[in-house]
Amino acid sequence: MRSVLRLAYLIALVYAVALVANVGHVAAEDVHTVSDWLKQANALLTSSDYAGALEAFDHAIVQDPDAYLTYFRRATAQQALGRTGAALDDLQATLKRNPSFGKAYLQAARIHYKEGEYIEALSQLKQHAKHAKTDHSEAEELKTQIQHAFDLSERLKKLTHAKNKHTECVKVATELVKLAPNDLNARRSRASCYLANGDWEDAVTDWNRVAILAPNPLLQRRLSFLSFYILGSYDSQQQKAGLNYLKACLHNDPDNKLCSRAHKTLRRIEKALKKAHKFADSESWTAVSSALKGPKVGGPTIRDEVESAIQAAQQPEEDGQPLLPKEMRDPLEKSRLLLDISDLYCRAYGGQKLYKKAMPYCEKLLKHDPNNIPAAIVQGEEHMANHRYEEAARIFSHAFAESGQQNRDLYQRMAKAQKLLKQAKAKDYYKILEVARDADEKTIKKAYRRLAREHHPDKGGSQEKMAEINEAFGVLGDAELRARYDQGDDPNDPTGGQQADPFQGGFGQAEAFQQMFQNGGFQQFARQHGHAFQGGGSQFHFSF
Repeated sequence: MRSVLRLAYLIALVYAVALVANVGHVAAEDVHTVSDWLKQANALLTSSDYAGALEAFDHAIVQDPDAYLTYFRRATAQQALGRTGAALDDLQATLKRNPSFGKAYLQAARIHYKEGEYIEALSQLKQHAKHAKTDHSEAEELKTQIQHAFDLSERLKKLTHAKNKHTECVKVATELVKLAPNDLNARRSRASCYLANGDWEDAVTDWNRVAILAPNPLLQRRLSFLSFYILGSYDSQQQKAGLNYLKACLHNDPDNKLCSRAHKTLRRIEKALKKAHKFADSESWTAVSSALKGPKVGGPTIRDEVESAIQAAQQPEEDGQPLLPKEMRDPLEKSRLLLDISDLYCRAYGGQKLYKKAMPYCEKLLKHDPNNIPAAIVQGEEHMANHRYEEAARIFSHAFAESGQQNRDLYQRMAKAQKLLKQAKAKDYYKILEVARDADEKTIKKAYRRLAREHHPDKGGSQEKMAEINEAFGVLGDAELRARYDQGDDPNDPTGGQQADPFQGGFGQAEAFQQMFQNGGFQQFARQHGHAFQGGGSQFHFSF
């Protein structure tokens, strides 16, 4: 038994010795000197692998924490990764170990300069002049640049709130941003001046940069609101950005109630719009208007919610600032989201032949785009329903021309309006014979005989009146001529029936139109005109 234990002990001892020897061998292979780490770091810097270089510099500093050049080089990697604060810390560590190292002062000055921290930048140059023994000409040149930027920033402060100086403000701010890309105050000022000039999208671009460099819940909510409610139409990049700003806010502050509430509202509106557009694509017009009614029966519609949100965003919040800056004029009028909803309502009610309901929405579309064909169709049909044939003919004629005279539906509407207009201006033979339009042949003959007796010249009547009665009976007393007259073609009009239908042959256009349908031309027309405020489109057709 003792021999067995002794053997087990010897085996364990041999294994332990072998393990220690192996670990020692591996450790010996993995040992890096400071020089090794620095060579590796410099190689990684050269290949633009800044994260790898940063890690190598970290190892070198652990082994030699007093090497000032290592801190200086690590600052380069920090700056390349956008970690300006860490870069400045490394530069201060460099100067702490070597106060006369001039390049560290210059690099710190450049960082402050690009960040728009001009006083701090000039302070670094003062320290350079006091302690450094080299690079004085470079320091003077940099000082001139920084001083110029500082002067521009002071000028910009005055222009930002000056009346009628918005264009000059944008010009000065743009020059300053070129010199100091991360000057947040310059970008904020330029955004305000862009707004004053009505350049909303340019303002959002500057605010977006500010939000990246200095995340702020109010700014993120503002950008979200502008992108989703004002600048973005359905399924656009702006509308998606509106949701992403709120996601970023919640990522930084998961408990932010305002961002959370706004995100839920936007998701609900987005869902309703997606549903409405899906129904519109399949021409289920009743379902479109139902999808826009809102979540509660009898409650506010999606459009009501959007309008209320825009109005509320113009009021000051708890911190005294409104979500929509006061420089933003007429946000309701300029909201692309509201235009998109108007487009849906216009087509939905038009598709249901509810022209009176459709008109307010279609008129909004036409105000922004006079050549919006779906809205023009509804407007024309509304005039037709109220016997305003001249206005209808003018609208359909313009829309037909805008379609390149290649849309059969528009041509037929135009032709119908022109016929009814012509008929309205023509002689009313039914009125002359004093009969209803649906009078039968017997009634028409009876009326003719009565009027002929009353107005015959031999009985004291006028020849003009008798000629008028004869002309009316000549048309209405003949079944074929009456049918032509009822279709808007007066047989007694020498110009009647001469208008050629380009879609019925005779000029080769019918064949061209048919070929266009076969080659997808109509789908292209629908994509261009079916959705007035969308990046894409879908087939549009009113079957009425």
